[in-house]
Amino acid sequence: MNRPTRLRMNVSTRSLSQVAGLVSNSVILAANAYLLGSGLALRFRERKRERTSQTLEMGAQIANAVAGLTKVVVETIENGQRRQVL
Repeated sequence: MNRPTRLRMNVSTRSLSQVAGLVSNSVILAANAYLLGSGLALRFRERKRERTSQTLEMGAQIANAVAGLTKVVVETIENGQRRQVL
């Protein structure tokens, strides 16, 4: 006949304390790894935002410079045409 197998364990307070310390250290290590990963991801996103902002700012400056140059060219052409009429 089949008898159920019995398992008997003796757990000392020292081994229980060591297991609890190991679990605690594992939780702390996992939390630190998560925080480190989150910090790196946040830094990466922030740098990407900065680059995008700088690119947009440079584009606006270039557009402003082109607008100013276009205004000077148009005014010069108009002044030349006025002189020819007179």
